[in-house]
Amino acid sequence: MDEKLKQAIDRRMAGAALPEASKARILQAVTGGKGRSRMKTKRTMILIAAAVILLITGCVAAAVYRDWARQTMGDWEQDHGSTPLGLSQSYDGYTITFDEMYGSTRTVYIKGTVSRDDGRPLRAEQVTEEADSIPRTQMDLVMDTAAMIEANETGICGGLSGPYVLPDADQDDNKVEFVYQMYLEAWPETYTIIFERISYVDTDLDRMQLFYGNWTFTFPTDWEPVDEVLKIDQQVTLPDGAVVRLDNLYLAPLGVSLDGQLLQYGRNGSYALDVQLQLKNGEVLRQRSRGGTEAFEIQFEEFNRGLGHIGADDVQALIISNTAGDEGITIPLAG
Repeated sequence: MDEKLKQAIDRRMAGAALPEASKARILQAVTGGKGRSRMKTKRTMILIAAAVILLITGCVAAAVYRDWARQTMGDWEQDHGSTPLGLSQSYDGYTITFDEMYGSTRTVYIKGTVSRDDGRPLRAEQVTEEADSIPRTQMDLVMDTAAMIEANETGICGGLSGPYVLPDADQDDNKVEFVYQMYLEAWPETYTIIFERISYVDTDLDRMQLFYGNWTFTFPTDWEPVDEVLKIDQQVTLPDGAVVRLDNLYLAPLGVSLDGQLLQYGRNGSYALDVQLQLKNGEVLRQRSRGGTEAFEIQFEEFNRGLGHIGADDVQALIISNTAGDEGITIPLAG
């Protein structure tokens, strides 16, 4: 691997608490390519961010399967709507559909379904983790990341997480639902998502079903942003001497994120940052992942931990510290 590319990937992973095995998988994902020629330099950053964020979310997927996505969507839809998509692609007996989209300034959530074309029940294995009360649907939807980069011809920095397959509420029908999240700093006019594999254990057959194909979706990115943006623009000096500037808090339909800038490294070149979002009702959303180094994007707990949609009137303060559990510095929010 090119040393500069490896260093860029290492910087992207600096804020993520990942085991070494996961980091190795990220490096493998970035350099795999399936025989394609070396990517153009301008496309590199989006692949790095996409591979990192995709694999970061694997560390927290068990928690997300507690139906947080469906709870948060239900809360949002009580007072708001989504953008219908109605895009479908069929291959080898299975259809993937993009039903609707929740679009915000930089983050989009796509809700879709996977269905069997023969109409028979799609009974993917259900697993209930020890701490969960709702079964997790065991299905993998794998995207062709390299082909997506080629199709989109963009060097825009961003990332993705999911798809999260939701708990199957009706195992006698022929489909399951999923939610897919994307983040880009700026969106092109259209964007293409390509799935290359569906896999799950069919409980009727008691064996793995594995399908390779090409489910390709190109959709316009001209939605009306429906998030609220709280401008913070505040500089904070952390206990280790590092200095960061907090720019904006993005309150999207199904999640919350924060962007900012590292202005100065701490003592001995250190830079550790943990952020929590305190709500007026006493709940706290914790930092789940951080992308980037100097310019960073912090994602809080996925789908607002099932608390429902969080708006500007719901937030009270940001608590900034070097490590989780520290008392931290409180930044009041005008909401």
